Amino acid sequence: MIRYFIFLIAGIAGSIIARRNGRNPIRWFIICALFPFLVIVVALLPVRMSKGYSKKCRYCAEIIKENAMVCKHCGREQPIEGTYVDADFTGTS
Repeated sequence: MIRYFIFLIAGIAGSIIARRNGRNPIRWFIICALFPFLVIVVALLPVRMSKGYSKKCRYCAEIIKENAMVCKHCGREQPIEGTYVDADFTGTS
């Protein structure tokens, strides 16, 4: 009985850690419930960044949303990235 309780706790811990790292929590619940030692593996995996949805803050290196104006971790304003404006452009044809 205690063995099943340990497997259940390992599965829950693995799914919580996986979700925080941007991975599939259901898949990691099943894997960690079957093999409890893999909780350590999922904890050591790097954070998964989605293409186009997140970026790293230049100042604190935490992951924030791509369109964030201010980092939610360090509170510093993010530089605007994107279009290049030519200083010699007058706007006339």
